[in-house]
Amino acid sequence: MNYQILPMGEVWSEGMFSVPSVITNKYIRLASAYQLKALLVVLASGGNCTSHDISAAIGVPESEVCELMQFWSEEGILVTDGELASPAPKKENAPTPKAEKTEKKKEKVVEAMPVPTLNPSDIAAALRESEELQSLMQEAEVVLGGTLSHVQKQLLVNMVNYYGLPCEVALTILQYYKTERDSGNAISWSYVAAMAKNWCEEGINTLSAADEKLKELESSDKLWNSVVEMSGIRFRKPTAKQREMLKEWKAAFNMEMIALACDTMRENAQRPTLKYVDTVLKNWRKKGISTPEQVEKENEKFISEKEKSGKSGEIVSTYDLDKIIADTVNNDNYDI
Repeated sequence: MNYQILPMGEVWSEGMFSVPSVITNKYIRLASAYQLKALLVVLASGGNCTSHDISAAIGVPESEVCELMQFWSEEGILVTDGELASPAPKKENAPTPKAEKTEKKKEKVVEAMPVPTLNPSDIAAALRESEELQSLMQEAEVVLGGTLSHVQKQLLVNMVNYYGLPCEVALTILQYYKTERDSGNAISWSYVAAMAKNWCEEGINTLSAADEKLKELESSDKLWNSVVEMSGIRFRKPTAKQREMLKEWKAAFNMEMIALACDTMRENAQRPTLKYVDTVLKNWRKKGISTPEQVEKENEKFISEKEKSGKSGEIVSTYDLDKIIADTVNNDNYDI
């Protein structure tokens, strides 16, 4: 298809202004949508306007405008308060902190090198070298419905260049974040960073693997919500360690047994904790208990033996709730 501006009409009624060709030739993909919008406002104002004017024109907070315009300042397109920003020195011969393809190498890279702290120039350089990253930034703004902060841009670049996730997988994580936020779940960008790290370590580097992981997360969330309701713990998003714990529960027991363990915890613990439930379930699994009938039989056996011990002076404990309580006090693996 061919598109052509109408030579006559209302489009010209408010005048016109010049746009340097370099903006479309070099920056149309490198700059974000809001960076381009902000620059157009400056150009339309004769090449000089305030951050307040830009904020009012494009509908973003003035603090974010400063971040947007820093990009153009560092690129040498404009000056801020009469001063041209000095671009950060290029890092030569520095190893690219990108995870290797194999799972073992990924783990070594992540463990050996700290997550890079990127300044705006580093981010601009990364975008200049990768059209895929440019597209990721633009699509991220569409998904999130607004400008990206420096922290968000840094995380996106690190998701690809440090954790080694393909751009489409990184975008999948962003879409999950957006869905969770829209559903009212208090998920943070720190959680997104943790997801990126976990997915890297688990070797999730294709869309199909990402889809399977999201299905697993959905199943885990349903179980979490059920446990929250049954146990009375305060609601929050489960951590990666807690998800792994729930996965072990689901693999070993059905919902009836998990509910029974929650009931046991509520009857005996001073406050609701997952540590207590986990200790109860581990005790049952160790004893080969897998049905409510077996739980009842074990409890009866314990009571009977405790009564006998009162007569004989010997205590033979097969199901010691006091010990379970002590174990939960000393176990900080799943703090809730």
